[in-house]
Amino acid sequence: MRILKIGGSVITKKEGFEDLNEEAIEEISSAIAENYKDLILVHGAGSFGHPHVKKYGLKNPISIAKIHDACIRLNEEFCKKLLEFNVPAVGLDPMTSDFLKIAELLRKGFLPVLHGDVNLDFGITSGDDLVVEFAEKFRTERIGFATNVDGVIVGGKVVGKFFRGMEADKIGERDATGKMHGKLEKILSMKHKCRVFIFRGSGENVKKFLRGEEVGTEVIL
Repeated sequence: MRILKIGGSVITKKEGFEDLNEEAIEEISSAIAENYKDLILVHGAGSFGHPHVKKYGLKNPISIAKIHDACIRLNEEFCKKLLEFNVPAVGLDPMTSDFLKIAELLRKGFLPVLHGDVNLDFGITSGDDLVVEFAEKFRTERIGFATNVDGVIVGGKVVGKFFRGMEADKIGERDATGKMHGKLEKILSMKHKCRVFIFRGSGENVKKFLRGEEVGTEVIL
Protein backbone atom coordinates (compact mmCIF):
# COMPACT_ATOMS: atom_id res chain seq x y z
CA MET A 1 0.00 0.00 0.00
CA ARG A 2 1.24 3.47 -0.91
CA ILE A 3 0.03 7.02 -0.28
CA LEU A 4 0.89 9.95 -2.50
CA LYS A 5 0.08 13.47 -1.35
CA ILE A 6 0.20 16.23 -3.96
CA GLY A 7 0.57 19.67 -2.41
CA GLY A 8 -1.91 22.40 -3.19
CA SER A 9 1.03 24.57 -4.25
CA VAL A 10 1.79 22.02 -7.00
CA ILE A 11 -1.63 21.68 -8.64
CA THR A 12 -2.79 25.27 -8.12
CA LYS A 13 -1.18 28.69 -8.37
CA LYS A 14 -1.38 29.63 -4.73
CA GLU A 15 -0.92 33.34 -5.32
CA GLY A 16 -4.17 33.33 -7.31
CA PHE A 17 -7.82 32.63 -6.50
CA GLU A 18 -9.10 29.22 -7.62
CA ASP A 19 -6.29 29.22 -10.16
CA LEU A 20 -5.44 25.74 -11.47
CA ASN A 21 -1.93 24.78 -12.55
CA GLU A 22 -3.27 22.82 -15.49
CA GLU A 23 0.15 21.85 -16.84
CA ALA A 24 1.17 20.30 -13.50
CA ILE A 25 -2.15 18.46 -13.11
CA GLU A 26 -1.80 16.97 -16.58
CA GLU A 27 1.84 15.94 -16.04
CA ILE A 28 1.14 14.35 -12.66
CA SER A 29 -2.03 12.61 -13.87
CA SER A 30 -0.05 11.11 -16.74
CA ALA A 31 2.59 9.84 -14.30
CA ILE A 32 -0.01 8.33 -11.95
CA ALA A 33 -1.69 6.57 -14.89
CA GLU A 34 1.38 4.35 -15.26
CA ASN A 35 1.25 2.97 -11.72
CA TYR A 36 -1.85 3.49 -9.53
CA LYS A 37 -2.48 0.02 -8.10
CA ASP A 38 -2.73 -0.06 -4.29
CA LEU A 39 -2.43 3.72 -4.12
CA ILE A 40 -4.33 6.34 -2.14
CA LEU A 41 -4.05 9.84 -3.59
CA VAL A 42 -4.46 12.93 -1.43
CA HIS A 43 -4.12 16.54 -2.52
CA GLY A 44 -4.00 19.91 -0.84
CA ALA A 45 -6.53 22.70 -1.28
CA GLY A 46 -4.16 25.38 -2.60
CA SER A 47 -5.80 28.46 -4.06
CA PHE A 48 -9.21 26.77 -3.86
CA GLY A 49 -9.08 26.42 -0.07
CA HIS A 50 -6.77 28.92 1.60
CA PRO A 51 -8.23 32.18 0.15
CA HIS A 52 -11.71 31.06 1.21
CA VAL A 53 -10.48 30.37 4.76
CA LYS A 54 -9.06 33.90 4.88
CA LYS A 55 -12.24 35.38 3.38
CA TYR A 56 -14.91 33.55 5.36
CA GLY A 57 -13.11 32.26 8.45
CA LEU A 58 -14.09 29.09 10.30
CA LYS A 59 -16.93 30.59 12.28
CA ASN A 60 -20.28 29.19 11.20
CA PRO A 61 -21.94 26.56 8.97
CA ILE A 62 -22.19 28.81 5.90
CA SER A 63 -18.48 29.69 5.99
CA ILE A 64 -17.58 26.00 6.38
CA ALA A 65 -19.93 25.05 3.54
CA LYS A 66 -18.43 27.66 1.17
CA ILE A 67 -14.86 26.51 1.86
CA HIS A 68 -15.89 22.86 1.54
CA ASP A 69 -17.54 23.56 -1.82
CA ALA A 70 -14.33 25.10 -3.17
CA CYS A 71 -12.25 22.11 -2.02
CA ILE A 72 -14.65 19.70 -3.72
CA ARG A 73 -14.45 21.64 -6.99
CA LEU A 74 -10.65 21.28 -7.02
CA ASN A 75 -11.00 17.55 -6.33
CA GLU A 76 -13.43 17.25 -9.24
CA GLU A 77 -10.97 18.97 -11.60
CA PHE A 78 -8.14 16.63 -10.56
CA CYS A 79 -10.30 13.52 -10.92
CA LYS A 80 -11.55 14.70 -14.31
CA LYS A 81 -7.96 14.94 -15.58
CA LEU A 82 -7.08 11.51 -14.14
CA LEU A 83 -10.07 10.03 -15.94
CA GLU A 84 -8.78 11.48 -19.22
CA PHE A 85 -5.74 9.24 -18.67
CA ASN A 86 -7.99 6.22 -18.00
CA VAL A 87 -7.34 6.21 -14.26
CA PRO A 88 -10.47 5.03 -12.35
CA ALA A 89 -10.27 7.96 -9.94
CA VAL A 90 -13.07 8.39 -7.40
CA GLY A 91 -13.17 11.66 -5.49
CA LEU A 92 -13.98 11.42 -1.78
CA ASP A 93 -14.30 14.24 0.70
CA PRO A 94 -12.94 13.60 4.20
CA MET A 95 -16.03 15.12 5.82
CA THR A 96 -18.23 12.17 4.79
CA SER A 97 -15.83 9.33 3.87
CA ASP A 98 -14.66 6.47 6.05
CA PHE A 99 -11.93 3.86 5.97
CA LEU A 100 -14.28 1.06 4.94
CA LYS A 101 -15.30 2.92 1.78
CA ILE A 102 -11.65 3.65 0.90
CA ALA A 103 -10.67 0.02 1.52
CA GLU A 104 -13.51 -1.20 -0.70
CA LEU A 105 -12.50 1.11 -3.53
CA LEU A 106 -8.90 -0.12 -3.31
CA ARG A 107 -9.99 -3.74 -3.26
CA LYS A 108 -12.05 -3.24 -6.43
CA GLY A 109 -9.26 -1.50 -8.35
CA PHE A 110 -10.26 2.15 -8.02
CA LEU A 111 -8.00 5.08 -7.10
CA PRO A 112 -9.44 6.93 -4.08
CA VAL A 113 -8.68 10.66 -4.34
CA LEU A 114 -9.13 12.67 -1.14
CA HIS A 115 -8.25 16.24 -0.27
CA GLY A 116 -7.55 18.71 2.49
CA ASP A 117 -10.77 20.27 3.74
CA VAL A 118 -12.59 21.89 6.61
CA ASN A 119 -14.35 19.71 9.16
CA LEU A 120 -17.49 19.65 11.30
CA ASP A 121 -15.52 20.91 14.31
CA PHE A 122 -15.08 24.23 12.46
CA GLY A 123 -11.41 23.51 11.85
CA ILE A 124 -9.13 22.34 9.07
CA THR A 125 -8.21 18.75 8.19
CA SER A 126 -5.11 19.13 6.06
CA GLY A 127 -4.00 16.67 3.40
CA ASP A 128 -1.02 15.89 5.64
CA ASP A 129 -3.39 15.00 8.50
CA LEU A 130 -5.16 12.55 6.20
CA VAL A 131 -1.90 10.97 5.07
CA VAL A 132 -0.81 10.26 8.64
CA GLU A 133 -4.26 8.85 9.49
CA PHE A 134 -4.28 6.56 6.46
CA ALA A 135 -0.69 5.44 7.00
CA GLU A 136 -1.59 4.23 10.50
CA LYS A 137 -4.86 2.61 9.44
CA PHE A 138 -3.69 0.88 6.25
CA ARG A 139 -0.13 0.04 7.46
CA THR A 140 1.33 1.83 4.45
CA GLU A 141 4.73 0.81 3.05
CA ARG A 142 5.64 4.07 1.30
CA ILE A 143 4.46 7.67 1.54
CA GLY A 144 5.34 10.44 -0.90
CA PHE A 145 4.82 14.17 -0.43
CA ALA A 146 5.04 16.06 -3.73
CA THR A 147 5.76 19.72 -2.87
CA ASN A 148 7.03 22.93 -4.44
CA VAL A 149 10.60 22.34 -3.16
CA ASP A 150 13.18 19.66 -3.97
CA GLY A 151 13.13 18.18 -0.48
CA VAL A 152 13.98 19.12 3.11
CA ILE A 153 16.54 21.92 3.25
CA VAL A 154 19.08 21.93 6.08
CA GLY A 155 21.87 24.50 6.14
CA GLY A 156 20.86 25.84 2.75
CA LYS A 157 21.05 22.45 1.01
CA VAL A 158 18.56 19.69 0.24
CA VAL A 159 19.51 16.64 2.30
CA GLY A 160 19.11 13.07 1.05
CA LYS A 161 18.00 11.88 4.48
CA PHE A 162 16.36 13.80 7.31
CA PHE A 163 16.70 12.37 10.82
CA ARG A 164 14.78 13.16 13.97
CA GLY A 165 16.55 16.00 15.78
CA MET A 166 17.78 17.77 12.64
CA GLU A 167 16.57 21.34 12.12
CA ALA A 168 15.07 22.16 8.72
CA ASP A 169 15.49 25.67 7.30
CA LYS A 170 12.44 27.91 7.54
CA ILE A 171 11.29 28.83 4.04
CA GLY A 172 8.31 31.09 3.37
CA GLU A 173 5.41 32.07 5.59
CA ARG A 174 2.98 29.66 7.17
CA ASP A 175 -0.36 29.24 5.41
CA ALA A 176 -3.65 27.86 6.73
CA THR A 177 -2.13 24.41 7.29
CA GLY A 178 1.55 25.13 7.96
CA LYS A 179 4.59 24.46 5.78
CA MET A 180 7.61 22.17 6.02
CA HIS A 181 8.04 22.26 9.80
CA GLY A 182 4.42 21.30 10.35
CA LYS A 183 4.72 18.55 7.75
CA LEU A 184 7.80 17.10 9.42
CA GLU A 185 6.15 17.23 12.85
CA LYS A 186 3.18 15.25 11.54
CA ILE A 187 5.41 12.70 9.79
CA LEU A 188 7.59 12.18 12.85
CA SER A 189 4.51 11.78 15.06
CA MET A 190 3.50 8.57 13.24
CA LYS A 191 3.68 5.37 15.25
CA HIS A 192 3.68 3.25 12.09
CA LYS A 193 7.14 2.96 10.55
CA CYS A 194 7.42 3.19 6.78
CA ARG A 195 9.50 4.91 4.11
CA VAL A 196 8.61 8.57 3.64
CA PHE A 197 9.86 10.85 0.86
CA ILE A 198 9.46 14.60 0.31
CA PHE A 199 10.23 15.80 -3.21
CA ARG A 200 9.41 18.36 -5.88
CA GLY A 201 6.09 17.60 -7.52
CA SER A 202 7.10 16.91 -11.10
CA GLY A 203 5.78 14.11 -13.27
CA GLU A 204 9.18 12.43 -13.37
CA ASN A 205 9.57 12.50 -9.57
CA VAL A 206 6.07 11.08 -9.12
CA LYS A 207 7.00 8.24 -11.50
CA LYS A 208 10.16 7.54 -9.48
CA PHE A 209 8.24 7.41 -6.21
CA LEU A 210 5.58 5.11 -7.64
CA ARG A 211 8.28 2.81 -9.09
CA GLY A 212 9.73 2.39 -5.60
CA GLU A 213 12.82 4.52 -6.18
CA GLU A 214 14.37 7.02 -3.78
CA VAL A 215 13.54 10.64 -4.59
CA GLY A 216 14.08 13.97 -2.86
CA THR A 217 14.57 13.65 0.89
CA GLU A 218 13.77 10.50 2.84
CA VAL A 219 12.48 11.22 6.35
CA ILE A 220 13.83 8.51 8.65
CA LEU A 221 11.26 7.46 11.24
